[in-house]
Amino acid sequence: MAKERREHRIALEVLYAVDIGKAPIDEALRQAREGIGVFGRGDEAAGEDPYEAVLPAMDARADAPRATDWVLVEQLVRGTIARKDELQEQIAPLLERWTIERLSGVDRLVLDLAAWELRYRPNAQTTEIINHAVELARRLSTEQSGAFVNGVLDALAKTPPPGVKA
Repeated sequence: MAKERREHRIALEVLYAVDIGKAPIDEALRQAREGIGVFGRGDEAAGEDPYEAVLPAMDARADAPRATDWVLVEQLVRGTIARKDELQEQIAPLLERWTIERLSGVDRLVLDLAAWELRYRPNAQTTEIINHAVELARRLSTEQSGAFVNGVLDALAKTPPPGVKA
């Protein structure tokens, strides 16, 4: 699952490019495959910090195609985008004193991505999904975001999906 940490980060970059940057999905995925990143550079496989801030944001990771499960990245991105409204309806009641609209873009996208995985990747481990989301939020948003994301996703994981009785 350590490898999937990289896929989560790349999927988040693509979601950010689509949601915040208004990039077309296919273009954002193409740029990701070419190693163009949003948040910086790094590669766990190379032993580097994958969240090291680098300017400019454009990042040529020559090893990205060999190190990444692009089928999973695309599944994460397309699934999250396709179910965005449904996921946010499930997340919204769990936000204590917050609304979806008030969340930072990164926090909202981290929650959307992890919520999609919790609901639609039945073989994925809940604790690993939440841990990866917390790590992304801490590193790419704020230290407080990590705790916030953890609380929301923990509550979501304990809540049955719509239409399923507890």
